[in-house]
Amino acid sequence: MREYLRDIVKCVKCGRCRTVCPSQQVQGWESSGARGRMQMALGMAFGLEPSNSLITSILTCTTCQQCVTECPSGADPHQVTRAARRKLVELGHTAPHQVEMQDRIRNTGNSLGDRSSRTAWLTETQVPVDSGYVYFAGCLASYRYQSTATATYGILSKFGVGFLEDEQCCGSPLFRMGLDASDLIAHNSRQIEAAGAHTVIVGCAGCYSMLKEQYQGFDVLHLSEFLEEKLDELSAGRLDISVTYHDPCHLGRAYGIYDAPRKVIEEICTLVEMDASREKASCCGGGGGVRMGYPELSGSMAGELKENIPAGVDYVVTSCPLCFRNLSDTGVNVLDLADLVWMAIE
Repeated sequence: MREYLRDIVKCVKCGRCRTVCPSQQVQGWESSGARGRMQMALGMAFGLEPSNSLITSILTCTTCQQCVTECPSGADPHQVTRAARRKLVELGHTAPHQVEMQDRIRNTGNSLGDRSSRTAWLTETQVPVDSGYVYFAGCLASYRYQSTATATYGILSKFGVGFLEDEQCCGSPLFRMGLDASDLIAHNSRQIEAAGAHTVIVGCAGCYSMLKEQYQGFDVLHLSEFLEEKLDELSAGRLDISVTYHDPCHLGRAYGIYDAPRKVIEEICTLVEMDASREKASCCGGGGGVRMGYPELSGSMAGELKENIPAGVDYVVTSCPLCFRNLSDTGVNVLDLADLVWMAIE
């Protein structure tokens, strides 16, 4: 932890992050926000024995990075919290939901523990091609939102994009929880290399962030970036609906991808912005293992986000299946960006 002391002491305890941390907004405690976590990380750096409340605080961060964008001193509580999670695991403090996630992925290759075929969403006529581009579907699209995977690949295959026949979890759930994802990175990297791909296209914000940050040897594009380049070739019709767009944390704040999805949406239908959007967008509460380990807290954050949705829109569009899942649980009509585009094409 001491290698992160420079970031830790950058925190001037101004309290600005208190106004944006989704976990602290719900729970209210200083220990549940970025400033409190920085204090705890400082203690850990000097040998403080982790208490149950410290462990809970570190594990209830959604890794949304709102604290990073708001910090006037340039501190990075996101990186410090990830380091603290790794340290806790190293010290033997592994929570039940972390163990369960490890077991799911070790036994099935996916974060859901699903033993069915990962490529069941493919149609009989869809076969791998050698174009230099491959689609990385991700766990949720492959097993829970197969219509989204089908729509995404239905669009991409028109441009000669292939897929990975033996894809496994990208490793993001393990990595965000402070666990080791190196085996998954190595496996998927071999698959991408074997496919002869120079570019991987992903529709999941979490997969995008993981591939972009932890993988090497190829380019990574989010689906919205690819579609923005191909707008003139999509042959998409105009839909008589209005939507709002929710910026996923790992796509927006992490990598600044704000314009591409909006340009695609505006080509298809009417876009109504939320009051808090782009770098100010609220977190859905699903990331960082919080949905799995602390479902009630995660649901409360999603409920807070729901209050920001403009009245009268037909759908909330997002580019993250975890945001899709959490918002759907609040009763909101949600569409993945790929589903919206597929509707316009069909």
